Amino acid sequence: MQYNHDSKQRTVIKMKNFSKILCVVLALVVALSAASCSLSPQYAYQKDDIELPIGIYIYYLYSAYNSAQGFAQKSELYDAQTGKYDGKKSFLQMEITDDDGETAVAETWIINKAEENTKKAVAVNTKFKELGCTIDQTELDSTQTYYKNYWDQSYAEQMESFGISFTSFFEAGYILPVKQDEAFKAEYGTNGPSAVSDEELSAYFKDNFTSYKYFSANLYTSSEASATDNGSVDTASTNTPLSAEEITAYQKEFNDYVTTLTEGGSFKDVAEKYKAAHEITEEPTTEKVEVIDKDTTDEILKTVLDMKDGQAMTVEIGEDENSKQLYLIYREPIENQLAAYTDPEQHKDDVLNEMKHDDFDQLLKDLVEKQGITLSSACSGYKPSMFEKAKK
Repeated sequence: MQYNHDSKQRTVIKMKNFSKILCVVLALVVALSAASCSLSPQYAYQKDDIELPIGIYIYYLYSAYNSAQGFAQKSELYDAQTGKYDGKKSFLQMEITDDDGETAVAETWIINKAEENTKKAVAVNTKFKELGCTIDQTELDSTQTYYKNYWDQSYAEQMESFGISFTSFFEAGYILPVKQDEAFKAEYGTNGPSAVSDEELSAYFKDNFTSYKYFSANLYTSSEASATDNGSVDTASTNTPLSAEEITAYQKEFNDYVTTLTEGGSFKDVAEKYKAAHEITEEPTTEKVEVIDKDTTDEILKTVLDMKDGQAMTVEIGEDENSKQLYLIYREPIENQLAAYTDPEQHKDDVLNEMKHDDFDQLLKDLVEKQGITLSSACSGYKPSMFEKAKK
């Protein structure tokens, strides 16, 4: 009987050991399965042949984080000396105001902006495919090489620590903007669903763009003085107003230029005459064709807005006698630029973009709503605070 008892005892011990081993094996299987899941690709969006890696969402999250930090640093609660926000290291719970005047808690604003941009990326891909757009492969390859070098030198270590691969970096930073641009041109270009006619483009250009040119002369002289203190050299610049006679001479010269332009002379000839008179070797002229904001606070632009096409005038701009400059400004007839700005090989795309940019942005937002685009639950696993932890 003793023999049988020992036999049974050994059997029980073997069974217990087997159970322990089985538990370890099962635990290992579970662990490996979990590891397998975590190593599989995660997507911010995956549906209907459109796949956005989770790295794109993180890219937009990080971009929004940096923008929000910039808004926070404009707040009166930000102390530049200590780098703190209302006495705290983190700005995420601060209220910020963005460029559109919208106010929100920073963390909420960042998440909303990342989700908005990721959903917009889905809409861009959808529109790109719908319109049959393509990207030039040669240009894509050469740009990818440039981005890869830039990535390796400046971004790889930090971005990869956040979960952003080069593929996501390149897609969010280059491919998606190109796709949006190509979809935009296909939508509003010739034979597009919302094609803009040459007549519409020309009318918009003439009604909204302004062409102007100017150069200036300082009504003061500058001198530099150096001082040595404890072995270091400090240089200070001092401005001194020109004499009344010198200022009068400049005013007469610039008024003569106004007369020349008013009588049909060219701005180029006037500028060359000015360069010769003052032995100037660099080009002094600034030329721009643009839409000027009616609420601009820039003194030059405010002057241009008050002028008529074909008008030339002089104006003194500066806070005091030590900083004043005399400007010759010419508002060129906008018709002179019409051919260049409606030419597909020159600036037509610039005008079309100015004309329809807001419309296309709304089209993409409407597409997001219409399709009910929702992001993967994986996105919720990434929070703005991850970027603060990385900086510690």
